Amino acid sequence: MKKKILVVDDEVNICEMINDFLSEQGFSVASVHTTDEALKKITTFQPDLLLLDVRLPTIGGIEFCRRLRSDEKTRTLPIIMLTVQSMETDKVIGLEMGADDYITKPFSQRELMARIKALFRRLDHPGGHHAEIRVGDLVIDLDMHVTRLKAHPLPLTPKEFDLLALLAKTPNRAFSRESLLASVWGYNYVGSTGTVDVHIQHLRRKLGHYAKNLKTVVGVGYRFDTDT
Repeated sequence: MKKKILVVDDEVNICEMINDFLSEQGFSVASVHTTDEALKKITTFQPDLLLLDVRLPTIGGIEFCRRLRSDEKTRTLPIIMLTVQSMETDKVIGLEMGADDYITKPFSQRELMARIKALFRRLDHPGGHHAEIRVGDLVIDLDMHVTRLKAHPLPLTPKEFDLLALLAKTPNRAFSRESLLASVWGYNYVGSTGTVDVHIQHLRRKLGHYAKNLKTVVGVGYRFDTDT
């Protein structure tokens, strides 16, 4: 079955370019130009990924991202933000609101495809033995790509899940921010290590009692301790 991608951008030419390119790559693509249209389309189209422009009329992309993340039905919908070159603050705030990645305009088709494929690779876990990591009441299900706390699923974004899983797979080991950025976001990722810090903050807010297991290693990065 084709992966479905919804493009939300008020620039018609950008939408047409993305639609044509991603359709050629085998995706099912739809586009809208406002967040009001996007809300309706998310319900009817049920996309697997949202390409969301930061600068939108009425409700901006960042606020729209925040609203999606606060809604039970859309809080785990993968989101890649589309930002402009000079607006570094948009990228940071977008990540803080729960976006999984961002891509800077103007972007090449090759870069767009790489970001999309990388995100879908992290979401898709084919077959094999059932793998999970348990720390007390916290369960990280690597095959189902779900984290549960006291049997209740946690609303982690794909990047948050990947970051937590990487740390938890090798407990009590310190990872540098650079190594986490390379492993979770990819060696060709153009963002800064501050992206890691933002996602760690999100994880700590969501992990409840187990936030204390996610340790900061001063001058290095982070580790996940298994002591409960």
